[in-house]
Amino acid sequence: MYTSQIDNDFAQSVKKGLGSSRQKRIESKYFYDAVGSTLFEEICRQPEYYPWRVETSLLRHHSKEIVGMFDENFALIELGSGSSIKTRILLHDLILRQPYVYYFPIDVSKEMLCTATRGLGSEFPNLRASGISSEYVEGINRANKLIFSNPQIPRRKLIIFLGSSIGNFEPKDSISFLQQLRSTMDKKDGLVVGIDLQKDKSVLEAAYNDSMGFTARFNLNLLTRVNRELDGNFDQHHFVHHAFYNSRFKRIEMHLLSTKEQEVYVGRLCETFGFQAGETIHTENSYKYSLEDIRSMAEKSQFTLRAAFIDEKNWFSLAVFSPG
Repeated sequence: MYTSQIDNDFAQSVKKGLGSSRQKRIESKYFYDAVGSTLFEEICRQPEYYPWRVETSLLRHHSKEIVGMFDENFALIELGSGSSIKTRILLHDLILRQPYVYYFPIDVSKEMLCTATRGLGSEFPNLRASGISSEYVEGINRANKLIFSNPQIPRRKLIIFLGSSIGNFEPKDSISFLQQLRSTMDKKDGLVVGIDLQKDKSVLEAAYNDSMGFTARFNLNLLTRVNRELDGNFDQHHFVHHAFYNSRFKRIEMHLLSTKEQEVYVGRLCETFGFQAGETIHTENSYKYSLEDIRSMAEKSQFTLRAAFIDEKNWFSLAVFSPG
């Protein structure tokens, strides 16, 4: 039932986005089918893609401090968990202080969840991992039900949202999203958010245009997904990856640019979409923030900013929010 709902949501989103009379769009959350999730793991290994590397370093340096902010045992919930590679740092420190750790990774990719939880189970014998294939808020609500239905699971929870994914929201939507998260939390719970900071344009643009072309393949995979799931006839050879920093809005934009005038038919939608040469499909925004922006984000969403761990280059922050 859940998979059918996702398929229907994808179809309706593509119909609305490609049918726009202004800027054509496909929502970035649809990047992460099985192929897209694997490609994103490859992107994270590229030398130009600093967010993964810097955030991992921050976790290594401050994981014990983050865990120590809790005076009670807690369950761990992760939004957009992917392969859970960085999460292992927190899990290692959690297992040192708790006899059992209950971990609820939430991801839209069932394949990625299955692979990750199998690997974690063999690596951490005292870990109890329950993967939830869902979007974020629904996943937290499902995790809450599991937590409160089992007296062995700690009632306190730490929600982690890594990878600068908060930057994919429009700024006003990020506030609404954080408010939604807060409504699922108790006063003694915590939230850790990875937030990409403003920096030199050349560093930003290199990160989204890696020399091996994994980001381009990741972006173009959206068209493959439309072809496969919605019976489309996109020809990838007639679209190119286009990513740049928009200084006005302080965001990286990703687009798929049509290299010629063309028409594309999507069978499941029974519609044809026309493209001019140079016209784009806008696939992602990634907003970059300042420390003052982070403080404002916390205040507007009614969180307390307990800590903001920042690397020595001021490229990235791990922000710790408390609803209390």
